[in-house]
Amino acid sequence: MKLRKNSRKKNGRPRCGALRKRLALALHRKAGKKAAVFCLFYLMSLLALFTWVLFDTWSGNYLPLRTLGYSLGSFDRPAFRLVAFTVIAGGLGGVLNGLRSTLTYYSGFSQRYMWKYLAAPWMGATLALLVYAFLRSSLVVMGGDGSAQNIGGTQILSNFAAGALAGYGAKDVFFWLDSRVERIFKVKEHVPDLTGKPKQAAVSRLHSANLELGEVSRVRTRNRRRIGTVIDQSPSPEESIERGEPVDISIAAGQRAN
Repeated sequence: MKLRKNSRKKNGRPRCGALRKRLALALHRKAGKKAAVFCLFYLMSLLALFTWVLFDTWSGNYLPLRTLGYSLGSFDRPAFRLVAFTVIAGGLGGVLNGLRSTLTYYSGFSQRYMWKYLAAPWMGATLALLVYAFLRSSLVVMGGDGSAQNIGGTQILSNFAAGALAGYGAKDVFFWLDSRVERIFKVKEHVPDLTGKPKQAAVSRLHSANLELGEVSRVRTRNRRRIGTVIDQSPSPEESIERGEPVDISIAAGQRAN
């Protein structure tokens, strides 16, 4: 009678293969937690940096600019302060969102996503600057005063809040912008005539026209010459559809085809 194979030895210890798998899993989790700790320290450092720059700008000290040797006369203006507060708020929003996400996924953190957390504050600052441009342009379009001389505390606070929200929701904002850009710059393509072409030739023709192959069905036919070629397609030839959309085709087959 043959003995049943067991994943454990007689003494109750796991086999070498199981040990290797457990060791690899443990090392992977350890590396992920190290990456999470690094991201936490990185984001906390940026939180302190952005907070200090915020109060430094609010007080009009501009220590980083003075350290670099820039003339403060070019920067101590209402327009510059408004942009600075908006960008700083976006960076703070990105930092807070990164900290929240890191703490949420700490136990299963993967180091391959580190770049997202490293870039989150700067993405937030960039999006806040974009929000500033939208707000200023909208103010001018609606007939408001867009001059830099009439910037008050209320406008600074509103821009700061908008920048912080944009930085905190940077991921959702990027998705929204991507959908708007895709809708604005949709490209139409003419569907090529695939009738009479073999399947591979039809696929190649679709790819050349920046289209994709959709559903492929087989239709019975008595004409042996047409077997293996396209006899119908949807959308029809020369119809205009969006780039990347699928085109369904029907291929002629023998009498036993489904």
